[in-house]
Amino acid sequence: MGGATSKRILVTGAGGFVGAAVVRAALAAGHDPIALVRTPGAARLAGLDIPIHVAPLSDQDRVAAVLRMAKPDIVVHAAWEGVSGSDRAGDIQLDNIRAACALADAAIAAGASRFVGIGSQAEYGRLDRRIVETDLPNPTMLYGAAKLAACHLVRQRCEAAAIGFAWLRLFAAYGPGDNPNWLIPSVTAELLARRAPRTSPGTQRWDYLHIDDVAAGTLAAAASAGASGIYNLCSGRPATIRSIIERLRDHAAPGLPLRFGDIPFGPGQIMHLEGDTGRLEALGWSPSISLDTGLAQTVDWMRAQRKQAA
Repeated sequence: MGGATSKRILVTGAGGFVGAAVVRAALAAGHDPIALVRTPGAARLAGLDIPIHVAPLSDQDRVAAVLRMAKPDIVVHAAWEGVSGSDRAGDIQLDNIRAACALADAAIAAGASRFVGIGSQAEYGRLDRRIVETDLPNPTMLYGAAKLAACHLVRQRCEAAAIGFAWLRLFAAYGPGDNPNWLIPSVTAELLARRAPRTSPGTQRWDYLHIDDVAAGTLAAAASAGASGIYNLCSGRPATIRSIIERLRDHAAPGLPLRFGDIPFGPGQIMHLEGDTGRLEALGWSPSISLDTGLAQTVDWMRAQRKQAA
């Protein structure tokens, strides 16, 4: 267990890509993480000797009971339903708002001193330039609007209860253990099979942050008493999608010819996704894993997973 400066940190969505990374980072830093998962058997938490509670956020009574029992110092809210596909425009997003508010109420009632939420760059809408936290949000989809609504409503609850509040707008995460349908793992899977992936022209410039840096940034906001308000959680160093795919190819299938432009850009395609990292870096955090290192690590992990499954 942690020492005198350790905190009891309850993480929702702890079975997910981001949530599990935050749990592991908190454990490594000497804190006492408590995992809240939607269903039993979270593979990303395998082997960890920590409390794991099963309760979907829709079961508000059960969630409140878990918080009363766990008595966390800090709640990190990483759970969110409907993060891909048509669900991003579905009414599940309204349920996410209610769940976030109920979680904040339960955290306050349980005596938590801080609430940290994982938001999204989708709250800003399409800006196609370097984004700072003072930019006026103008989300273009229900997913981003729901994240923004949850941010405002939870912040108001925390301010009224005089507890700390921080909201991290995550841009794009990647790394070992990522969901297979996202760009980097799906392209890597094709390359490891010695197939050229079908892609867009790849001229978009996107800001990707390694999952370990995502977790470290989240923990910085959670553990810093002075952290308050909105923070961009990103690398601040965008790269073209084409260059990312080329680097993945060089690690996964050297020499394999690539084709770009088989898939046209969709309507509303974001061509420039980049965030300013100054506010979060002021807390003592900065990205530590370069894109080259992180992509190579991701390829190596996926190659090892393929061998195990063979």
